[in-house]
Amino acid sequence: MKKTLWLYIFACLLSTTLSSQHFSIITDENHPYFGCVQLKNVLADTFKKEALQVFLFPQNPDNRIPPIVGSWTKKDDNIYFCPLIPFSKDLTYQARFPKLPYFTFKPVPPKNYTLTKLTLIYPSVTQLPENTLKMYLHFSAPMSDGNGYEYLQLIEANGDTITAPFLDLKPLLWNEDRTRLTVWFDPGRVKRELLRNKKMGAPLAQGQNYTLHVSKNWKDANGYSLAEGHRKNIEVMAADRVAPVPKAWTIIAPKANTKAPVIIHFGEALDHALAKKSLTIYTKKGKIVKGDITLKENETQWIFTPLIGWQTNPYRIQIKAALEDLAGNNLNRLFDTDLEKQTSKKQALPYYYIDFRVE
Repeated sequence: MKKTLWLYIFACLLSTTLSSQHFSIITDENHPYFGCVQLKNVLADTFKKEALQVFLFPQNPDNRIPPIVGSWTKKDDNIYFCPLIPFSKDLTYQARFPKLPYFTFKPVPPKNYTLTKLTLIYPSVTQLPENTLKMYLHFSAPMSDGNGYEYLQLIEANGDTITAPFLDLKPLLWNEDRTRLTVWFDPGRVKRELLRNKKMGAPLAQGQNYTLHVSKNWKDANGYSLAEGHRKNIEVMAADRVAPVPKAWTIIAPKANTKAPVIIHFGEALDHALAKKSLTIYTKKGKIVKGDITLKENETQWIFTPLIGWQTNPYRIQIKAALEDLAGNNLNRLFDTDLEKQTSKKQALPYYYIDFRVE
C-alpha cells in the first residue's frame, strides 16, 4: 500500500514538473539566442543539456536522419539549442527531450521581417572572357554559412547544367559579415594543360551563352529563404591573356580648390574587390589623401572623391601589383603562363605608380 502511494505521489510530482516545462522558438531579434530552441524550467542535474535534440520532421522510419548539428547552452533552468545552420522556414522540425512530449515546429519570420536579397553580382558586365576566374555575390543582409554551391547553377543555352564549374571551397569565402561571397571558377579547369582542364574543359567556352541561376532557397543567417531567385546572363568572349598596364590608363585630373573626383579609365573591367582597395593617392609630402572610391561603367572606371579640396600640387597614385583583371592577371604576372615558353622575365614589383598634377 505504501509503495502504491509513493508511486502515485511521484507520478503527480512528475506530471506537475513536466507540465511546467515547455519548448519555444526565440523570435525576439534582440535576444542573445534569437532563432534557437528554448526549453524552459529544466530541473538541474536531471539530464545533460545535450539530451535536447532537434530532427527534421517527418522522419522516414527506414532511413532515419541524424539530429541537427548545433550547440547547447544551459542558463538558469533553461536550455537553448542553436543550430549550426539556421532553421529554414521551408522545413518542419521536431525537438525532443527525455520524458517530454515532442515539440514539432516550423520557423516563422518575425513580424516586419525584411527578406534578404541578392543585390549585385560582379563582374557586372555580361560579356566575360573565357578564362574568367572569380565572381562576387553581394547580399542585402548576412547569409548562412552552409554549402552555398548547391544554390548556384551554371546553365548552357540548351538547358544543360555545367558540372562542377566552381571551386568547392570549405569554408565559403565570405567577407566578415557574410554579405559578400567570393566564388571561384575552378582554377584547375580554367588553367590550360592541367588535368582537370584536359578532362572536363574550361567552365566557360568562347562563343557560348550561359545563365547563372541563384536559387531562391538559399538561406540567410536567420534561416529564411531569399526574397527571390536571381539570373545573370553571360556571353563568353575570347580569353584575356594580357596583364593590366597602368601606364596605358587614362587619368582625368580635377581642378585645384575643388572636391571634383579623380577619374581613371582602365580600358577594361578589373576585379571589383581588388580595384576598390588597390589604389591609393598620396600628396607630394607622402601623406595619404582620404576620400571615397566608387567603380562605374562595369568596373572599367575608378572614381576617387576627396574629403578635402585639391591643392595646386603634384600627386601620386600607388597601385598594388596584386590588382587583377577578370582573368586573374595581375600587374606582375599572367594567371595562366607557360613558364617554359616565357621569353623574358619581368621584375616583380610590389607597387606601381602613376603621377598627375592638379592645376
